[in-house]
Amino acid sequence: MKQPDILLFMSDQHGADYCSWGDVKVDTPTLDAIRKTGTVFENTYTSCPLCVPARISFMSSKLPSDTGCYGNQDALPDITPCFTHALVAAGYETVLAGRMHFVGEDQRHGFTKRIAPDITPVSWTVPKEKMAQERGNLMGCQGEPFCLNYVGAGESPVMNYDKMVIEQVLEYLEEPHEKPQFILVGTYGPHFPYITSKEMYLKYYDRVEKPSFYEPEEIPEYLQDFELQSSRMCGEEARWKVTRGARAAYCGLVEIMDSQIGKVKKAFEKYTERHGTEGIFGYCSDHGDTLGERRMFGKQTYYEKSAKIPFLLTGSGVPANKQIQALTSIMDIGPTICELAGTEYTFGEGRSLLPYFAGEEDGERIVVSQFVEKYKGESYASMMLRYKNYKYISYHHYENKDMLFNLKEDPKEGHNCITEKPEVVEYLKNERRKLISFDEMEKQRADHGKRAQLFIAVEKNTGINDEERWKDNPPEARGELEIAAASEPIVPGSRIMRI
Repeated sequence: MKQPDILLFMSDQHGADYCSWGDVKVDTPTLDAIRKTGTVFENTYTSCPLCVPARISFMSSKLPSDTGCYGNQDALPDITPCFTHALVAAGYETVLAGRMHFVGEDQRHGFTKRIAPDITPVSWTVPKEKMAQERGNLMGCQGEPFCLNYVGAGESPVMNYDKMVIEQVLEYLEEPHEKPQFILVGTYGPHFPYITSKEMYLKYYDRVEKPSFYEPEEIPEYLQDFELQSSRMCGEEARWKVTRGARAAYCGLVEIMDSQIGKVKKAFEKYTERHGTEGIFGYCSDHGDTLGERRMFGKQTYYEKSAKIPFLLTGSGVPANKQIQALTSIMDIGPTICELAGTEYTFGEGRSLLPYFAGEEDGERIVVSQFVEKYKGESYASMMLRYKNYKYISYHHYENKDMLFNLKEDPKEGHNCITEKPEVVEYLKNERRKLISFDEMEKQRADHGKRAQLFIAVEKNTGINDEERWKDNPPEARGELEIAAASEPIVPGSRIMRI
């Protein structure tokens, strides 16, 4: 029997609640169809609410505390096994089409070929001058804290990059290939800038509602006197006109992404039909976006909109119309794909979810997410533990602000029930301590930061290798908006950088 061809579509910054069946309604007919013909894992969480560490964890099935990677200027050593290595060993051609946010000389980590470049820097050194020329006024709007500077309808680097990636994938699927295929399609939407097409913007501008805890009087009590968190809350720059525009643009980007998934899925099905092979198609993202809840935007927090991600599978060996409620992790995706491919990947903390198809779920499992953020020059380690109905969050130096949410009773995370469930809190505190100390996490980040600075110094003398970074953003996608909810040039140093 032939090995199945497998395609995984991985977006960037798509929270699980932004879809037709989620808390924020977006028209996602392709994902709806996958949900009906396949299996959706309703409670999948990122292992870190930031791009690079989440993706490193996805590739290796290891927690950030095992890789030491907590920031976007980091990389896996090339001797670290990834699930893609297991697929290659099993005879697969592993193809990277687009984004994976690899940094440094190794741009493969088990992929045997790449057919489309990345949109973010692939070198340790950020080529700021080149990227400023390519991206114009949108250069700094791809991250916090400047994501609200340009919001509206028009052209953007995100949409142009994703269009290029999809074109490359469709071309590749028209070609014959000898080996069984594992293809990872990596797009950048719905990652900010919060800019979408005029059609999508107007559609969702009329539909979006104010996010939870948006008005000052609605801000939860647990954020009072919690500077590390409250400093993330936006002020006047998040006035309703801008927030409404950001939510409209984001939802529009999600719908555009859904249509791209549909195009790729259709081409993949034609490919497997021509080759007479079974096919497995999946979709996931790396983390979400709070999009104005608690007046926060982007990721880097453990609230549901930031930490919970979509994960769906359909095809050979995948049950139809099945919704799995058990807690799962981004680290499970690689081992699950490997078992579907007829092999295994047993490194790291991730696990194959095939037993869950048969109802063999682990009700005692704790799913973990970790982060070390920078604030005012200091590092602050933190951790989230999801257990049964509960979510426990703890920040170093702010342990008196520990949070516990009962997501069954309080899905929007408005009430901190930390004092009401002492036995749950004590159990999860002990489990957190078993994993790693906050001091050690902060030391890991500092050590990796020193390593990055050394490699930057090397590149200063040898030059950077920028070959696998996308550089073709057109002039019309550099900040000229058809409809502007915000169009404010970025003033360096005007806001606190967090990573």
